[in-house]
Amino acid sequence: MAWTNEQLEAINSEGSNIIVSAGAGSGKTAVLSERVLEKLKSGVNINEILILTFTNAAAFEMATRIKNKIKENNELAYQLETFDSAYITTFDSFALAMLRKYHYAKNLSPNISVIEEALVKSLKEKIIDEIFEEKYLNMD
Repeated sequence: MAWTNEQLEAINSEGSNIIVSAGAGSGKTAVLSERVLEKLKSGVNINEILILTFTNAAAFEMATRIKNKIKENNELAYQLETFDSAYITTFDSFALAMLRKYHYAKNLSPNISVIEEALVKSLKEKIIDEIFEEKYLNMD
Protein backbone atom coordinates (compact mmCIF):
# COMPACT_ATOMS: atom_id res chain seq x y z
CA MET A 1 0.00 0.00 0.00
CA ALA A 2 1.20 3.49 -0.78
CA TRP A 3 1.18 5.52 2.44
CA THR A 4 0.93 9.30 2.62
CA ASN A 5 3.57 11.23 4.56
CA GLU A 6 1.12 11.73 7.45
CA GLN A 7 0.29 8.02 7.51
CA LEU A 8 3.98 7.07 7.51
CA GLU A 9 4.56 9.48 10.40
CA ALA A 10 1.76 7.80 12.37
CA ILE A 11 3.10 4.32 11.57
CA ASN A 12 6.74 5.07 12.40
CA SER A 13 6.49 7.66 15.17
CA GLU A 14 8.54 6.63 18.22
CA GLY A 15 8.83 7.72 21.81
CA SER A 16 5.25 8.78 22.41
CA ASN A 17 1.66 7.69 22.22
CA ILE A 18 -0.30 8.83 19.20
CA ILE A 19 -3.87 9.66 18.30
CA VAL A 20 -5.00 9.06 14.75
CA SER A 21 -8.04 11.14 13.91
CA ALA A 22 -9.46 11.23 10.41
CA GLY A 23 -12.68 10.84 8.49
CA ALA A 24 -14.41 7.60 7.59
CA GLY A 25 -12.63 5.58 4.93
CA SER A 26 -9.36 7.47 5.27
CA GLY A 27 -7.30 4.46 6.32
CA LYS A 28 -7.13 4.88 10.13
CA THR A 29 -7.52 1.16 10.78
CA ALA A 30 -4.92 0.27 8.14
CA VAL A 31 -2.46 2.80 9.56
CA LEU A 32 -2.94 1.73 13.17
CA SER A 33 -2.74 -1.98 12.39
CA GLU A 34 0.48 -1.34 10.44
CA ARG A 35 1.82 0.68 13.40
CA VAL A 36 1.09 -2.24 15.71
CA LEU A 37 2.83 -4.64 13.33
CA GLU A 38 5.93 -2.41 13.35
CA LYS A 39 5.87 -2.35 17.17
CA LEU A 40 5.66 -6.14 17.24
CA LYS A 41 8.60 -6.42 14.82
CA SER A 42 10.64 -4.20 17.17
CA GLY A 43 10.08 -6.58 20.09
CA VAL A 44 6.98 -5.18 21.80
CA ASN A 45 4.47 -7.87 22.75
CA ILE A 46 0.85 -7.58 21.64
CA ASN A 47 -0.38 -7.79 25.24
CA GLU A 48 1.74 -4.74 26.13
CA ILE A 49 -0.09 -2.41 23.74
CA LEU A 50 -3.29 -0.51 24.54
CA ILE A 51 -5.48 0.08 21.48
CA LEU A 52 -8.70 2.00 22.08
CA THR A 53 -11.50 2.78 19.65
CA PHE A 54 -14.91 4.39 19.95
CA THR A 55 -17.07 1.50 18.75
CA ASN A 56 -17.19 -2.26 19.23
CA ALA A 57 -17.22 -2.67 15.46
CA ALA A 58 -14.01 -0.65 15.11
CA ALA A 59 -12.34 -2.63 17.91
CA PHE A 60 -13.34 -5.92 16.26
CA GLU A 61 -12.07 -4.72 12.87
CA MET A 62 -8.79 -3.57 14.42
CA ALA A 63 -8.27 -6.87 16.25
CA THR A 64 -9.08 -8.86 13.12
CA ARG A 65 -6.65 -6.90 10.95
CA ILE A 66 -3.84 -7.13 13.49
CA LYS A 67 -4.39 -10.85 14.00
CA ASN A 68 -4.33 -11.42 10.23
CA LYS A 69 -1.10 -9.43 9.90
CA ILE A 70 0.47 -11.54 12.64
CA LYS A 71 -0.64 -14.74 10.91
CA GLU A 72 0.95 -13.53 7.66
CA ASN A 73 4.32 -13.04 9.39
CA ASN A 74 5.87 -16.33 10.55
CA GLU A 75 8.38 -14.52 12.76
CA LEU A 76 5.52 -13.03 14.80
CA ALA A 77 3.40 -16.20 15.13
CA TYR A 78 4.32 -16.47 18.83
CA GLN A 79 2.31 -13.27 19.41
CA LEU A 80 -0.87 -15.27 18.78
CA GLU A 81 -0.32 -17.07 22.11
CA THR A 82 -1.10 -13.88 24.06
CA PHE A 83 -3.34 -12.17 21.52
CA ASP A 84 -6.52 -12.81 23.49
CA SER A 85 -5.11 -10.94 26.50
CA ALA A 86 -4.32 -7.84 24.41
CA TYR A 87 -6.31 -4.68 25.10
CA ILE A 88 -7.97 -3.92 21.77
CA THR A 89 -11.25 -2.51 22.94
CA THR A 90 -13.42 0.57 23.27
CA PHE A 91 -12.72 3.49 25.58
CA ASP A 92 -15.77 2.70 27.70
CA SER A 93 -15.00 -1.03 27.97
CA PHE A 94 -11.44 -0.24 29.03
CA ALA A 95 -12.65 2.30 31.61
CA LEU A 96 -15.10 -0.25 33.02
CA ALA A 97 -12.35 -2.88 33.22
CA MET A 98 -10.15 -0.43 35.15
CA LEU A 99 -12.99 0.42 37.55
CA ARG A 100 -13.58 -3.27 38.18
CA LYS A 101 -9.89 -3.94 38.70
CA TYR A 102 -9.25 -0.94 40.97
CA HIS A 103 -12.74 -0.57 42.50
CA TYR A 104 -11.27 -0.38 46.00
CA ALA A 105 -9.45 2.88 45.20
CA LYS A 106 -12.82 4.61 44.68
CA ASN A 107 -14.83 2.61 47.22
CA LEU A 108 -16.87 0.99 44.45
CA SER A 109 -18.35 -2.48 44.29
CA PRO A 110 -16.19 -4.94 42.35
CA ASN A 111 -19.42 -5.89 40.53
CA ILE A 112 -19.79 -2.46 38.94
CA SER A 113 -21.50 -2.52 35.55
CA VAL A 114 -22.93 -0.21 32.92
CA ILE A 115 -26.64 0.34 33.22
CA GLU A 116 -28.80 0.13 30.10
CA GLU A 117 -30.32 3.42 28.92
CA ALA A 118 -33.84 1.95 28.91
CA LEU A 119 -33.45 0.94 32.55
CA VAL A 120 -32.23 4.43 33.47
CA LYS A 121 -35.27 5.97 31.80
CA SER A 122 -37.60 3.56 33.57
CA LEU A 123 -35.99 4.24 36.97
CA LYS A 124 -36.19 8.02 36.43
CA GLU A 125 -39.87 7.78 35.62
CA LYS A 126 -40.51 5.59 38.67
CA ILE A 127 -38.68 8.00 40.98
CA ILE A 128 -40.47 11.02 39.54
CA ASP A 129 -43.83 9.27 39.94
CA GLU A 130 -42.99 8.42 43.57
CA ILE A 131 -42.02 12.04 44.30
CA PHE A 132 -45.21 13.44 42.77
CA GLU A 133 -47.35 10.84 44.55
CA GLU A 134 -45.73 11.67 47.90
CA LYS A 135 -46.18 15.42 47.31
CA TYR A 136 -49.80 14.88 46.24
CA LEU A 137 -50.60 12.79 49.33
CA ASN A 138 -49.02 15.41 51.60
CA MET A 139 -50.93 18.39 50.16
CA ASP A 140 -53.30 18.53 53.15
